[in-house]
Amino acid sequence: MKPRSLAFAAMLLVSFVAPSSAQQSQRSWFEGGPTPLKYELALVPNVEAGTFTGDVRITINSDAELAAVTMNAIDLNVTRATIDNSQVATSVDAEAQTLTLTPRRALRGGRHTLRIQYNARILDDPYGLFRVQYQDDNGQTRRMIATQFEPADARRMLPLWDQPNRRAVFALTVTHATDQMAVGNMPVARTQRLSGGLSRTTFQDTPAMPSYLLFLAVGDFERITRDVDGVEVGVVVRRGQTARAQYALQAAEQSINYYHEYFGIRYPLPKLDMIGVPGAGGFGAMENWGAILYFDQFLLLDEARSNETDRQRVFSIVAHEIAHQWFGNLVTMNWWDDLWLNEGFASWMAAKAVAARHPDWQPWLSQLADGSADAAALDAREGTHPIVQTVNTIDDANLAFDDITYDKGLAVLRMLEAYVGEEGFRQGVRDYLNAHLYGNARTQDLWTAVQAASGQPVLEIARSYTTQPGFPLLTVQGADCRGRNSDGTIRITQRRFALDEVSRTNELWSIPVVAQRVGGEPVRAVLPPQAQSTIDVGACGTYIVNAGQSAFFRVKYDETNFRRLVEAFPQLDAADQLGLLLDYFAFGRSGDAPMTDFLELADRVPASADPVVITNTAESLVALATYAHGRPSEDAVRAYVRGRLQPYFARVGWDARQGESSNEGKLRATLIGSLAAVGDEAVIAEARRRAATPDAVQAGIRDAVLTVAAANATEAEYEALVQQARSTTDFVEQRRLWDRVAKAQDEALARRSLQMVLGDDITRQLRPTVLSDVAEVHPRLAWDFLVANRAAVEAFLDPLSRLEYPTTIADNSSDPAVADALIQYASNQPEGAQRTAAGIAASIRLKARTVRDAMPAVEQWIARRGAAGRGR
Repeated sequence: MKPRSLAFAAMLLVSFVAPSSAQQSQRSWFEGGPTPLKYELALVPNVEAGTFTGDVRITINSDAELAAVTMNAIDLNVTRATIDNSQVATSVDAEAQTLTLTPRRALRGGRHTLRIQYNARILDDPYGLFRVQYQDDNGQTRRMIATQFEPADARRMLPLWDQPNRRAVFALTVTHATDQMAVGNMPVARTQRLSGGLSRTTFQDTPAMPSYLLFLAVGDFERITRDVDGVEVGVVVRRGQTARAQYALQAAEQSINYYHEYFGIRYPLPKLDMIGVPGAGGFGAMENWGAILYFDQFLLLDEARSNETDRQRVFSIVAHEIAHQWFGNLVTMNWWDDLWLNEGFASWMAAKAVAARHPDWQPWLSQLADGSADAAALDAREGTHPIVQTVNTIDDANLAFDDITYDKGLAVLRMLEAYVGEEGFRQGVRDYLNAHLYGNARTQDLWTAVQAASGQPVLEIARSYTTQPGFPLLTVQGADCRGRNSDGTIRITQRRFALDEVSRTNELWSIPVVAQRVGGEPVRAVLPPQAQSTIDVGACGTYIVNAGQSAFFRVKYDETNFRRLVEAFPQLDAADQLGLLLDYFAFGRSGDAPMTDFLELADRVPASADPVVITNTAESLVALATYAHGRPSEDAVRAYVRGRLQPYFARVGWDARQGESSNEGKLRATLIGSLAAVGDEAVIAEARRRAATPDAVQAGIRDAVLTVAAANATEAEYEALVQQARSTTDFVEQRRLWDRVAKAQDEALARRSLQMVLGDDITRQLRPTVLSDVAEVHPRLAWDFLVANRAAVEAFLDPLSRLEYPTTIADNSSDPAVADALIQYASNQPEGAQRTAAGIAASIRLKARTVRDAMPAVEQWIARRGAAGRGR
């Protein structure tokens, strides 16, 4: 699953939903008892009425006598139940989300057949069996249905053992309108025409798989296909959208070919569909085996409107979800504790697929600047958790889909691959998969396989990075060519890197390190889990620790080496430039070094630097300008940032050039938004001029230009934009338009946008996005709105986003009062959600502390340099 796009997504009540598993543990529910072997499910949905009937036969096997059979179910109205054709009593525990069948006499050990007939609701939010309403190309209102079950919502469609380590075969039949297409995990086995314009479609049996991977969709679909190395790969989209699906089909082909080569295991099913539905939710896509679900904006591309960011995002998400077909589907984590085995691995494999097929996109640099940096920020403050964590409830499982699971998991995999070598690591991955085909595994199983295949001692490194929270800060000194330090010995002190007092704990790590003198050969070592260590880089001189930036730690240099790195900065490799910038911006926030050290580095980023390095520099400088908001220095800081960014924009200009890289196109769009954010009147004026004829704006900068224009809209322009958003029927464009509406800088217009969140102007599924977009520009206004309208907002949040959505809104603030209010808001939520809220509250207070402690020195530094900076 790809995380929520609100954070990107990234991706997230006790009063929000009916009593749930939030209050009780699931871990030992079904450790014993019968084993489900096969579910034969027949569904008859009534899409217009929002209801369905179900009839399921479940084959189970038990080694022992059974007095009763208990399984998961929620909100299913059971009308009849039998075991081996004998009617049984039924009882429901709504809080535990279970259904119990009790026969007249105990069942002997062996196989038995359960049959349960029931009815239930089709939901209007994207979980369980849900429906989506949209406008077709003729302006007609239509509906389709689809399913979303991860982590534990299959129980809303049928009674079953709804946990990842209870794999079973699924045989699915659905009755539907003849003029609509039904899509499942497997190819259609047969279709029978019925009376009344209905058909009954039966799919081939699935392999044994976890319940959360079961999938069904029915709608007015069209399907395009191609043969990819013997696999029928399809993209299934609403009628009229196949032209926008070609890029995703190409991305799937490139990904599958790469994974066949990497894993040495062929994709095991006869077909792989990618299904696009209009809408939005707490996820971007879901890796159902053989039938991956996407929301349209993460699958479809429009050449007239899509930019380089859109293209890279679609490819990366397609690669991520297809990687799951092996890592997660073919082999599944045993329990949600090891969710990172699914998500971190799929994220890492997606980056490898991008690097193999589109190396010019620099996926490892981009991941370092975005995903790994986000994970590091979360991992250095209150509210973090180990990669391998304890998941006791469904709410815990929902909260586990976070940056630690995805991006820290990816970073640790990359670090260990760099340590043991690519070939040894790949062989370990292959051995792990082959040992657990169609089964379940734990984290330890992966590391054991990698260690055995590579001959490298990875278990201690892996243990220290996956079973404890946080990550190391290495403080290094030596090799400075002065007196007793004239040799190549670097003295290293490790401790946990912390952004707050709660995180200043005593963990130690076993750390693979690559150290390198600038211009010299790399030296590899593994630091033991102790406070003091040394590395010999061969001779004194300027050096980099974590050369190539493949490991997950931060490095603080002694003053002598830091000053030399500042001078050498333009000649460093792009990865090391980026690593220094990220480390020292983080030190400016943590207090480990003054923020002016970051400015010294940023001041040396040349106009010819890699686009990813410039993009990160621009984002950090804009953040500093945000910290200056409301201070006497605000104008001076904004002027300095403009002066630093303008030479980069002069490099790329307004219009795309023949032969430029994809990342240069992304950089252009970033700089337009960044310069406008710090008040560059020329950029704002030109964006507004171009926005007057939107169809003439190049696709690569269209979104950036129109967003800048919307942010600076007059009341009349705002009204025109609202009308356009209301009248647009295409959901992807509708989403873009409402995003722009919500970015208005004028507070009065922002208040109008918030009021529309409560009405029918905005599609239900987009209302959370609009509120979060307003929060980016007006954080306190949006937070107060959420608090004042809590029940109304929570009513249109799905389970995957309900627990974390308040933190998404609050995290835009630097007001400690909002941090306090967030803690109060979450006080009646489950314990896991309270931990998440505490972490975001810590982040808010950190911003306030950065403004208080770091900005005075920043302001003095800028005053000395002058508003234009050095303009390198």
